[in-house]
Amino acid sequence: MSISHAEIIMGLQELGLEQESKVLVHSSLPALGKVDGGAQTVIESLMAVAGTIVMPAFTYQTLVWPPRGPANNGVDYASLDYRRLNADAVFFTSDLPVHPNEGEIAEAFRGQPFVARSSHPVASFTALGDEANELLATQSIEKPYGPIEWLQHQHGDVLLLGVDHTRNTAIHFAEHLAGRKQFIRWAIALEDGRGKAVELPNFPGCSDGFNAVETEIKQTTRETTIGAATVRKIPLELLIPIVVGWIDDDPSALLCDRASCTRCNDVRRR
Repeated sequence: MSISHAEIIMGLQELGLEQESKVLVHSSLPALGKVDGGAQTVIESLMAVAGTIVMPAFTYQTLVWPPRGPANNGVDYASLDYRRLNADAVFFTSDLPVHPNEGEIAEAFRGQPFVARSSHPVASFTALGDEANELLATQSIEKPYGPIEWLQHQHGDVLLLGVDHTRNTAIHFAEHLAGRKQFIRWAIALEDGRGKAVELPNFPGCSDGFNAVETEIKQTTRETTIGAATVRKIPLELLIPIVVGWIDDDPSALLCDRASCTRCNDVRRR
C-alpha cells in the first residue's frame, strides 16, 4: 500500500508541526515505503505544514586531500589514496547536486522553485520560507553551523524523517559548542569562473555513535510513524544544551566504539 500526501501531512501534524514551525529536515525516502509521487510529495507535505524548511545540501564530492596534513586531523594520510580521490573531486557550484548520502528528498528539495542555498563548498544548506535568506546568511567558512544556531534561537526543531541520529547534524553543532576537537578539510570551488582550493575549519568528526543520545533526550522527543518510517521531532533549544552538558560531563560521550575510527581516536587524544 502506498502513502498519500494527506497521510504524510497527518503524521507531521501529529508531531506538532504548524505554519510557524521552523524545521531542519534529515530524511530517507526508502524508509517511508512507497510514496505516491515520491520525493515531491514529501516536500509538498512539509511545505503544507511548516513555515520554514531547511535541509542539508552537503557535497562531499568536492573534498580534496593533501599528501600530508596536520597531526591528529582525523585522517590516516599514509593509507589515503589522495591522487585517486583528488582526480574524482568536482568543483562546488550553486547548482551542484547534493551528495547521494543525503538522499532523494534533499536533492529534490534543492531543485524546488524559490529554494535558496548557502555557499559552503561541502556543508551548504538549502532553505525555503520568508526567513530563508536570513537563515542561510549566518553560515560562513568559519561558521559552518550558523543555520543550526539560527534555528536553535528561533525555537526550531530537527525532524528525523525515517533516519536516526547518525544523520543529525545538530549534534555536530553541540559538539562544537562543547569544545570538542574539530578538523580541517579542503574542497575545490568555482568563483568567477576560476577554480580554487578552500580550507575548511571546524569540520565535524564521526557520527556513528550518535544514537546513544536517544536515552538522554527521550523526554524531549515527539515520535510518530509515517508509512514504514519512524519520524522524530526534537526542539533544538533542548537538544543542543543537553548534548553540550553531556560532553562536558563525559568527554567520550557519543564517540563511536570502532577501534579503527581515526576521527574518534583523534578526539580522544585531545
